[in-house]
Amino acid sequence: MSVAEPYFVGRVDTGAVLPRESADLWAEHVGRNQGTLQCRFASPSSFRGAMAVQRYAGYQLIDFWSDSIVYSRSRADIRRDGDEGLRVMIATDGEVRLRQDDATAQVLPGYGAVVTKTRPVDFGQPLAARGWVMNVPAGALPLEVGAGPALIDLREGLGAVVSGLISELGEQRATVDGPEFAAACDTIIDLLRLCLRRRAAMPTVLATVDTAVRDHVLRHADDPDLTPIEIARSLGWSLRQVQLALHHTGTTPSELIRGARLDRAHRRLRESPSDRTVAEIAYASGFRSLSAFGSAFKARFGVTPQDVRPR
Repeated sequence: MSVAEPYFVGRVDTGAVLPRESADLWAEHVGRNQGTLQCRFASPSSFRGAMAVQRYAGYQLIDFWSDSIVYSRSRADIRRDGDEGLRVMIATDGEVRLRQDDATAQVLPGYGAVVTKTRPVDFGQPLAARGWVMNVPAGALPLEVGAGPALIDLREGLGAVVSGLISELGEQRATVDGPEFAAACDTIIDLLRLCLRRRAAMPTVLATVDTAVRDHVLRHADDPDLTPIEIARSLGWSLRQVQLALHHTGTTPSELIRGARLDRAHRRLRESPSDRTVAEIAYASGFRSLSAFGSAFKARFGVTPQDVRPR
């Protein structure tokens, strides 16, 4: 059995290098944490920034501060790394601007926004700013295709709870371990999903179908016989309606089922006793093929199922 991936906590501060080296240092670490993208510095020779990174088993949370900068992810960048994940951007000081699908969102303190890495995106700061960036697996949050960044109000209600959890998780980065960090991220993602569902006061038919399908999948993902056709039949809609509703939020029935099963397997791998095998967990999570499970798990989380097991 391979050794579990260690829980990583790190810090980068451009003040530790010469001013002429600060932009290169920042671009290197941003690319390492966020994948392929381009950095445009307002003043490369005097740029200053710092980030604190927490990472474990495909989950990542970054507390950052930096001078003015713009990050751009093009279609060529998307083809180069194939990252299909989501990013949650939360401003705590200053302003962050996001642009995707020809729509622009101004993220001020007290707000957050979600974008996908499957389509070109620009995000940056006209002035110095501070905030959080959280990596979220593809399909874990409902996003309306073509509608641009999805804004979330974090000033009150459930949004304030999410904001508090993220801040506290960052504050406790040195005292939590890997499985605890991942479990906290799971909870935050679940709450963010609820925040996004509550954004529309009058849900459309497609939004209603999307919510019902996601709830059904969460309840029955362990069933290996769960298929898109079975979902449609159980809920009383046509398969086409189900496909359209999920397409509207950037996923498909099969991707949704696979994602839910992978999330469950991920949690079980972290929490199950060592005498429970990876195969047993895969089959208990709805997978029929161990090889297919291993490939899908590595594609989603960037590590193998064995790497997630406790030491």
